[in-house]
Amino acid sequence: GEWEEKQLGDLTDRVIRKNKNLESKKPLTISGQLGLIDQTEYFSKSVSSKNLENYTLIKNGEFAYNKSYSNGYPLGAIKRLTRYDSGVLSSLYICFSIKSEMSKDFMEAYFDSTHWYREVSGIAVEGARNHGLLNVSVNDFFTILIKYPSLEEQQKIGKFFSKLDRQIELEEQKLELLQQQKKGYMQKIFSQELRFKDENGEDYPDWENSKIEKYLKERNERSDKGQMLSVTINSGIIKFSELDRKDNSSKDKSNYKVVRKNDIAYNSMRMWQGASGKSNYNGIVSPAYTVLYPTQNTSSLFIGYKFKTHRMIHKFKINSQGLTSDTWNLKYKQLKNINIDIPVLEEQEKIGDFFKKMDILISKQKMKIEILEKEKQSFLQKMFL
Repeated sequence: GEWEEKQLGDLTDRVIRKNKNLESKKPLTISGQLGLIDQTEYFSKSVSSKNLENYTLIKNGEFAYNKSYSNGYPLGAIKRLTRYDSGVLSSLYICFSIKSEMSKDFMEAYFDSTHWYREVSGIAVEGARNHGLLNVSVNDFFTILIKYPSLEEQQKIGKFFSKLDRQIELEEQKLELLQQQKKGYMQKIFSQELRFKDENGEDYPDWENSKIEKYLKERNERSDKGQMLSVTINSGIIKFSELDRKDNSSKDKSNYKVVRKNDIAYNSMRMWQGASGKSNYNGIVSPAYTVLYPTQNTSSLFIGYKFKTHRMIHKFKINSQGLTSDTWNLKYKQLKNINIDIPVLEEQEKIGDFFKKMDILISKQKMKIEILEKEKQSFLQKMFL
């Protein structure tokens, strides 16, 4: 059937009910990715002011427009409350409910697409952006035009997208589970609560405790030739070209440090945050990094994971030099004297392989979610006129 076009104000009712008698004590925020979510969950601490009575009370199924623009959301975000029965929002948000002749699922999908952007950018007052908020007046907001089909077709479209959302949600739960499992195993394996056995089902020898310098030496080769590598907190060592950063490195790279495959490299200033990793590539890194190579009976794959444990990161933190965390620095001179527990090479390799397999599962799961998200975006672009 034909799609009609009406102003948002004709299809919705503005919600302005105040949270009097503190009917809800759940301050919400809008995240572009997660939608309307409890602030305490999102920021892991409550951010908004104590006096929640002046907030707008919003109920399950109602919508809110957040005028703050952020990365990937140039015109803010319009989301539907689905997680909780109710919650409260600061009066900066524009809240509304959908009239009964419209499908809420359809409207939710419509606002997940970018089809309303053109309308909102037409009413946002140019130049008047204060503190990351778009200047959009309530009255103007309700004049934006919405195109929609018959209720029956809306319901079909809505159902299609809510199924897709459910699928994405399930895959995200799987990812969360894998990450929790990895955390648990890191805890149990590095505290030696769980041990691997050798080929004959026998225990491996006890772990030995020695200074790091026994297992890792500093590599001090310099070169300006080779691909640039970068050490990240979450993804270990990656090729600089795969980062979304622009290259601020100096033209003169003669002082850059050589990294060989299986070396460990770390950011001396951020080792206490876990910025280290085993390299899968040959390349060069900025002189701010420290590069280490494993001695004979040491698996750098094992060390790479060991260096990510809370216990090691704590040791790196207390051994970093400098007055404030901005200047903390852990050079090889300090690092080499830190003690570390290490099993025999064969057990090291088993542990390293075990976590490597887990990481592969985790990155496959991330890819799966990314593909679903991309599919959703392309369906959204095609589905709405």
